[in-house]
Amino acid sequence: MTLVFGIVAGLIAFAIGGLWYGLIFRDAWIKASGIDMAKVEADRQAGKNGQKEMVISLVIEVLTAIITIFFIKTLGVSPLHAAGGMGVIAVLASLKNYVFEQRPINLILINESYKLVCYLVVGILALFA
Repeated sequence: MTLVFGIVAGLIAFAIGGLWYGLIFRDAWIKASGIDMAKVEADRQAGKNGQKEMVISLVIEVLTAIITIFFIKTLGVSPLHAAGGMGVIAVLASLKNYVFEQRPINLILINESYKLVCYLVVGILALFA
């Protein structure tokens, strides 16, 4: 069941990412990350539409969810507490990179809140796995 719920959780996290970065925080994220939309459009015109990156992201989301659920089930602890704790650890591990990269606080908030939401979704699904 871990595998099935991990795949479902990964797909849900991927869908949340589409909403998070494509709808809810799109403009703020583009501005904070420094993405050049002219280059994105030029790449799109050249046939580079980001499909490879999307597939890689989906695989990473699914693997992360499967591994997280596996650890939660192995630890035998509350799935929401474990997933929340893992999310906080992941956020803290990422913060040092942002500090050295001197990234804007808006980018940090957008990216890391997404990460926490995804871990909590995995924790919710781990309740049923």
